[in-house]
Amino acid sequence: MNAGQILNYIGDKYHNVGFLLERQWNNLIDIIGDDPQIVWVLGTTAVFMLVYWLNASWYTFMDITLKPKSVRKYKIQPTKNEPVERKKLIEGVLNVLMNQTIVGIPMYFILYHTLFKVRCNTTPIRELPTLQKVLFDIVVVSILEEFYFYYIHRLMHHKSIYKYVHKKHHEWTAPIAAITFYCHPLEHIFLNLIPVSLSFALVRSHVFTVWLFLTLAILNSMADHSGYSFPRSGSSIRYHDLHHSKFNYNYGMFGWLDKLHGTYRESRVDMKPSAKSKDKQMKKKEKSVVNKKSKTK
Repeated sequence: MNAGQILNYIGDKYHNVGFLLERQWNNLIDIIGDDPQIVWVLGTTAVFMLVYWLNASWYTFMDITLKPKSVRKYKIQPTKNEPVERKKLIEGVLNVLMNQTIVGIPMYFILYHTLFKVRCNTTPIRELPTLQKVLFDIVVVSILEEFYFYYIHRLMHHKSIYKYVHKKHHEWTAPIAAITFYCHPLEHIFLNLIPVSLSFALVRSHVFTVWLFLTLAILNSMADHSGYSFPRSGSSIRYHDLHHSKFNYNYGMFGWLDKLHGTYRESRVDMKPSAKSKDKQMKKKEKSVVNKKSKTK
């Protein structure tokens, strides 16, 4: 086969997959209904909760039972939350449920009427976007997410705000997947909901793309909060876990702006030998400075 034939073959396959996907999508819309408000508000809430709690279930099973034992070696902070305290877990689950429903549903309603209805209802709900449009939206929104998440997140660590809002999320210094969205309602609104909604409105995303991105983002964020770093896991897991244990580093999603602003830190497991030796030297210097100060007093 020459290059032209290969491209035609891929095009035909993509067309067939797209046709099947759109047919399944329309079957789903037949169940939900064509009302855009219901699809955007209740549909998005349902996707959020379904993906979140299905994924949380197997992580939580491991956190409570400490089984299978073969995965304990992948725990980033051994002995912490092993097993997780039931009372603390229940409090965390109730907070997440509150954010997803009592806070989330009214916010999705407001966001639909202020953003999605105006910017994203330009094409019929039953008509899926092209693959190129889906990929474009996901890439752009992901890049924008690094910027808004870094700066809003870092702002929430400011001493005038931290203890009133973001401190709640940091009650879990050794996080687990089920408490990924354990936070103050204001944090959920201004860090988790509004910025990404503005990004989708900017690129005029279809609700299908929003649900797809939401699914990927939830799975990634839960992995980052899971407390487990499995083989071939993304580096963002240890990167964000370190933020929970140290607080003042690794504010972003991908580390780009952390490296730019000097707030990036690697976990010792990810460090190269040369970096580890430098880290040890820095700690020795810090100790010597402290000792000198204590002697002068």
